[in-house]
Amino acid sequence: MLRPRLVALPSSLLLLVIACHADRGAPESIPPLTSADAPVAPLVTDEAEDFLDDTPKLPTVEGDAVVQAIVRLGHADNHVMDHVQYLTEEIGPRLTGSHQLMDAERWCRDQLASWGLEARLERWGEVPVGFDRGPWSGGMVTPERIDYDFVTPAWTPGVFEAVPAPAVPYPATPAEAKKRRKALAGAWLVAPPSVSRATREKLEPLLEDMGVAGVVLAAHDTKGKLVHTSGRPERSWNDLPRLVTIVLRHDQHAELLARLESGTKVELAFSIDNRLFRGPVPQHNVIADIPGTEHPDELVIVGGHLDSWDGATGANDNATGVATTMEAARLLMAAGARPKRTIRFMLWSGEEQGLLGSTGYVEAHADEMPKVSAVFVHDMGTNYLSGIGLTPEMRVQLEPVFVPVQQLAPDTMPFELREAEGLETGGSDHTPFIRAGVPGFFWDQAGDSDYDHVHHTQHDTLANVIEGYERHSAMVVALAAYGVANLPALVDRRNSSPLPRRRLGAGLDERMVVDELPGDGVAAKAGWRLGDRVVSIDGEAITDRRSLFRALRGGSAKKSAELERKGKRITTTLDWSQSPGEQERASRRKLREEKDQ
Repeated sequence: MLRPRLVALPSSLLLLVIACHADRGAPESIPPLTSADAPVAPLVTDEAEDFLDDTPKLPTVEGDAVVQAIVRLGHADNHVMDHVQYLTEEIGPRLTGSHQLMDAERWCRDQLASWGLEARLERWGEVPVGFDRGPWSGGMVTPERIDYDFVTPAWTPGVFEAVPAPAVPYPATPAEAKKRRKALAGAWLVAPPSVSRATREKLEPLLEDMGVAGVVLAAHDTKGKLVHTSGRPERSWNDLPRLVTIVLRHDQHAELLARLESGTKVELAFSIDNRLFRGPVPQHNVIADIPGTEHPDELVIVGGHLDSWDGATGANDNATGVATTMEAARLLMAAGARPKRTIRFMLWSGEEQGLLGSTGYVEAHADEMPKVSAVFVHDMGTNYLSGIGLTPEMRVQLEPVFVPVQQLAPDTMPFELREAEGLETGGSDHTPFIRAGVPGFFWDQAGDSDYDHVHHTQHDTLANVIEGYERHSAMVVALAAYGVANLPALVDRRNSSPLPRRRLGAGLDERMVVDELPGDGVAAKAGWRLGDRVVSIDGEAITDRRSLFRALRGGSAKKSAELERKGKRITTTLDWSQSPGEQERASRRKLREEKDQ
């Protein structure tokens, strides 16, 4: 909401505003929370004890009281939504390098310790400058008042209580900027959606020196009303950015630009409480163990990343994965689990900046990697955990582990052991482990949640978390961790190294329309053109990037792709058959076939 009174902050004072928060630097050693700081969830509530006898038992799992107790506690006394609520509503967004992430680290560690786990923080590195985001609001004030839906990149300056200032078109060249110097000073510069990063990098040092109010960019989402948050932490305290950068919802940006092009006088005003503080700011992973009784030096790791972007409260990305990890730990302790191998619960930070926490852990514990049986990562939001991709060599071992999981809700939340020719890397914390030779699994997920609607957007809030899915997924994580920890041997690693992804050689926007077609990639060779919309691949509808990835990753090296071109449907053939990755796939298939004979 646009605030009723806005007071100017001269641009020359922006760095002073940034520096005013510097004395709140991060401590090297983070102290524990006291009981007055945060509630501690009990292992089993008094109320739940009355209902345990009436909760369902798994039909065919006999003789394992811990498995049955996990399921019965998971139905009668599931705290997973308490964890999500505290992380999102009490702590809020948890940007790497922020004080809110420090608060979340302490809270998670102390919760895990209160349930009897061996919990600690382990430093993996640091960021040079910290960033805390406070409230922000703003919009058009002339010729009419319109509240805008926008965000600023993390690690960039804000404006406190700014007065209305004119909006003017962004200059196309340095020469034009110099010619318009008087008109640009103190104004908001509205850039066209087509402006390139290279153009901005040339112009913006000049614009900073001219004292412009800031730059208004268009959000990338052109079909909906999403505003994505991002930011670059590679900052130096002695070279902080000075230019305020607004990323405005695409439809609002288009309407604003149209007004300027028509010659309408427009004034904007923004109040943005961005605070940078002096580093280095130490960064940590949260680690908690249930020690193994027979092989304590061998590990099963389950986890998710604790950090988030800060344009919302980081609910689906990734309080949901943190909460299922924590609740799995609580359920196992409440069920009296004494696994043969150590079960390690890990909440990584720095994931959004490039898997920094998990990479740091793998590098610091390289000697431990041969004894990590498996890693399971939950990082795709609130939809229920619906399966994993595993190699044929692993299937023999893991099928019995997942029998209890497959019996939890077979009709409404089924679970599939999906055969894969190799482990699948990607943009989450299982990837550094796979690269170190460890079997790493990124849970498949299914359900009613639209992850693209919340992922890194203003909608990533508690309201978009589905309780029934979260409760179910916490039980899946607990049962998987316990089952793998009790296997007779470590998970089979043969033929599990990742295979190269099948790449299209094309860029697609949010509508699955081709907007880049460089070189001679598979798509170009198939006859794709700029502006084509991908409709289906091998008969599977393509609606977003995940459905595209699913359609490409398995099956034949030649795939039929249906496109929409100028209102007509055409069929093309994508062919990876001669790529090195397909040759490796063929070699693995041949070895397995020979072994089976």
